[in-house]
Amino acid sequence: MDVMKFYSAYKTFILFISLLISTFNGVAQTAVIDSLRNLYTRENDGEKRLKIYYNIGKENKELNLESAFKYADTLEKMSNTAASLRGQAMALELRGSSFKDSGKLDKAIELFIKTLALESKNKNSNGIAKAYNNLGATYAELYKQDSAVVNYLKSIDISEKSGDYSAVASAYSNLGNLYTNQQSYEKGVGYLEKALKIRLEHGEEKKCIYTYNNLSVAYSNKGDIPKALEYAKKGGDLAIKYDNKYLAGVILGGICHLLLEQKKGEEAIPYCEKSIAYLEEAKRNKNLVFPLVNLAGVYNLLNKPEKSLVYSRKGYEIMMNEKLIDPLGVYYEEMGKSYEKLDKYKDAIGWYKKLMILNDSLFKSENVRSLADIDTKYQTQKKETEIAQQNLKIAQQQSSLFRQRTWIITLFLSILVIGLLGSLYYNRLRLKQKTLMDAAIIKEQRLGLNAVIEAQDAERKRIAKDLHDGIAQELVALHLGISALKHKLVKTAPTEAKELNELSQQLDDSCTEVRNISHTMMPPTLELHGLAPSLELLLRNTFQHTSLQFEFDSENIPGNLDEKVEIGVYRIAQELLNNIVKHSNAAQVWVKLFRSDNSLVLRIEDNGKGFDYEQARMKGSMGLLNILSRVSTLDGIFSFEPADKSGAVSLVKIPI
Repeated sequence: MDVMKFYSAYKTFILFISLLISTFNGVAQTAVIDSLRNLYTRENDGEKRLKIYYNIGKENKELNLESAFKYADTLEKMSNTAASLRGQAMALELRGSSFKDSGKLDKAIELFIKTLALESKNKNSNGIAKAYNNLGATYAELYKQDSAVVNYLKSIDISEKSGDYSAVASAYSNLGNLYTNQQSYEKGVGYLEKALKIRLEHGEEKKCIYTYNNLSVAYSNKGDIPKALEYAKKGGDLAIKYDNKYLAGVILGGICHLLLEQKKGEEAIPYCEKSIAYLEEAKRNKNLVFPLVNLAGVYNLLNKPEKSLVYSRKGYEIMMNEKLIDPLGVYYEEMGKSYEKLDKYKDAIGWYKKLMILNDSLFKSENVRSLADIDTKYQTQKKETEIAQQNLKIAQQQSSLFRQRTWIITLFLSILVIGLLGSLYYNRLRLKQKTLMDAAIIKEQRLGLNAVIEAQDAERKRIAKDLHDGIAQELVALHLGISALKHKLVKTAPTEAKELNELSQQLDDSCTEVRNISHTMMPPTLELHGLAPSLELLLRNTFQHTSLQFEFDSENIPGNLDEKVEIGVYRIAQELLNNIVKHSNAAQVWVKLFRSDNSLVLRIEDNGKGFDYEQARMKGSMGLLNILSRVSTLDGIFSFEPADKSGAVSLVKIPI
């Protein structure tokens, strides 16, 4: 086999090996993550919240691989607290896939086996199939093809029985990649085409990105470059559509290589440059080595060895820093070509020798003759160099003077830089001091606000007690006295008794009013029965003279809530319900009080005409300011948003 043709095929393989990404990974999109976080906030079901959090971790893994480990840790803690085996399995799977993408394959297999055990205990067929698929993909990267095939086939069998076509497509795609690597191209293409068909039929456009590119790999290694280009461009368009910078960079680099194989150098350059830009933006340093060496090959093809060396050196430096193996041989070859084109035969021989040592079995007798020709050229150049050395001595003297000037300029610039750094440090110190002072002021203001609210509540409590124990009791005694007098006068003075009866009724109404005022200022049920019964009584009293219907629900409320929290939440609810009665024109109100993790949550929803929260906040609405002040002193969060159809939803979260 011709050596250059072999190396061309070799470059294709090592370039696209990075594309063999397990198809169960999702496409990371900021919009998707934001949507999931919003859904997570709204969801009350514990198991569903764990699933949403797992999906948030998967999406973030595409943006920042290291962040996935933190999401897995948090998911595991949440699952242990909730005693959820399904959540524990998802945490193991997320951590295992993160280790796999980090190259720690043995650790990934250990975690996937634990995941399989948990999912089997859960009798979750989809989870079992996914665990087998993950094990197959990891064994494939360890070149254990038999183990990989067995696990893939188990995954397919379970997924077909459960009707999980997405999982079937994923396993088919992985099998196709495996057969492609073993040079069984017909089998590989067959499985990949099956995977593509399933995904297109079931609307999985995002995941088609991977399948298109895996098909491109198979056709490229098979030697069908036009077909490989067709699929690569389809995958590239989808990656750009879904804003996946990483995968777009890898695909465009692959297109550059395919065009290079067709000797279309000028056409290949834009694809390589875009590939490099996307991968740098995605911070995928290791993957940059492929488009960089392709661009070096393009410039060698275009007989621009100086530019080729620029990109070869940049990629080679990354390979040394990251301790990469592939595509080391291609770098040796491209640098050897560049130096040969520049007539620097000693350097060319050095790189070709490295290539020969790396894979000496690839070299035939014609390569040895080629090296001999280069060596002859080098000896000729060596004689010419000896003549040039005399001129070099003169140049060295001039260079010495230049170095002196350079040293003086460097010293001056160093002093300037030190001064600039000192100025930056001073400004940073001032900014830090200002930040600390601002924080102290905010803390002081918050303490003052807290003191005012506590004083208000204490005064309310005192006035309520005085009304209840003082005026109310005296009015009751007066009412009893008038009632007794009325009974005495019924027979002797019926007219006066009737007037006394009217006075007695007015006095009874006054007693009721004083009692209601006392209970409004400080409801006795709050101290006697707790927050939930007090809120239910507040709803009845607030809506008893209106046509409003209400529903109240409470669950998982701690029995030892702090008095400050109970009073604060009660006053906030009181303010919100009064606003609904006065302004909303609602017909129905839903109130829910529940515990979520370490927070007490109050949710009030109505079906009225809604409320412009921002406008009220800008105008400084007294009711809204009271709510925000209460929430702030309790270190809580208040949010307001329109309901799904009409009305508004108010949400208060207080840490407990």
